[in-house]
Amino acid sequence: MNLRKSSFALLVVLVALPVGASAATPAPTATAPATPAPTALSPKRLAFARTLFTSVQAGKLDSALFDARMNELLKPVVVSGVAKRLRPFGPPTTILDAGEQTTPSYRVTDYLVRFTGGKSLIMRVAIDTKGKIAGLFFPNGF
Repeated sequence: MNLRKSSFALLVVLVALPVGASAATPAPTATAPATPAPTALSPKRLAFARTLFTSVQAGKLDSALFDARMNELLKPVVVSGVAKRLRPFGPPTTILDAGEQTTPSYRVTDYLVRFTGGKSLIMRVAIDTKGKIAGLFFPNGF
């Protein structure tokens, strides 16, 4: 091996290895943080999530549940389009709490909605400080 090739090989090793590591020590690998397992909801939160999902699925939303901005966005054509895409799932068999984040302005909850046949989806709901729904998302697509 000539000097030029040796220098290149050394440079690759130095760049690829973290400081203090040797060729015999494997580089550390990044691991994703563990996600908590979905948990059961209180009866009140379960009733809320089930009512919300079934009303979206039916295309009939209670505007009193939503903030002003959501009521502007939830035009009948939008609601009917979402309902049409959710209907094939059928009624939910289980709804679980899949995670929650709180900010000064919102409490965002991910609900894991399960159906027969092993199908499931996430329904993300953001509640503002006045208790109104300020966001409704289905982030994993459906």
